[in-house]
Amino acid sequence: MTLLAVKNIRVHYGRVEALKGVSIHVEEGSIVSLIGSNGAGKTTTLKSIFGLTKLTEGEIYFDGQRIDRLPPLEIARRKIAYAMEGRRLFPFMTVLENLEMGAFLRKDKSEIQKELQEIFRRFPVLKDRQKQQAGTLSGGEQMMLAIGRALMAKPRLLLLDEPSLGLAPLVVREIGRMITEINQRKVTILLVEQNSKLGLGVAHKGYVLEVGKIALEGPSQELLGNDHVKRTYLGG
Repeated sequence: MTLLAVKNIRVHYGRVEALKGVSIHVEEGSIVSLIGSNGAGKTTTLKSIFGLTKLTEGEIYFDGQRIDRLPPLEIARRKIAYAMEGRRLFPFMTVLENLEMGAFLRKDKSEIQKELQEIFRRFPVLKDRQKQQAGTLSGGEQMMLAIGRALMAKPRLLLLDEPSLGLAPLVVREIGRMITEINQRKVTILLVEQNSKLGLGVAHKGYVLEVGKIALEGPSQELLGNDHVKRTYLGG
């Protein structure tokens, strides 16, 4: 079943056309990776899905319902969560307060507490530092917190924007493991990554975005073996 359908979307920033007819389909229960170089339009695509960027043309559907005319708050209510590039935490609030902010649309207090304990089980360092200000965490810990905060919304679809950005190789491998584990708990993921090896390595399907257009798409293992992808994005 297709959970997310992005259909021929175009986005302009002034006179500059950032997206030039992008179409993406994300099946429920899958991980789909969107790779490409800086400026290709990857983040713009995620912002368009979450209602933060207005479309010039095209349509976006989630679970069969059109969402591209909805404000971000209403999109979040439909169980879409967005872990943005650069973490975007509340740096002077504690780890616990940041996590609680992720559940601000939920009313089921007992379930929220269960979810919080699950986050602490998955990310033990966050439990250990729950009273610490978020801005004092390391880069890897901040990424865990950003993902944990998004998961507190109990999303059906998680939008992940450059989770490996600026992290050490060992932490990047850990991020990849976490993405796979989150997906195994029935969360569909649309992952934007400049680290193409990570993005395609954890995904079921991939799209290559170049200068605002989809240049290639297919099963991630096929893209990993594609000569153009290897030459341009994998250093091969």
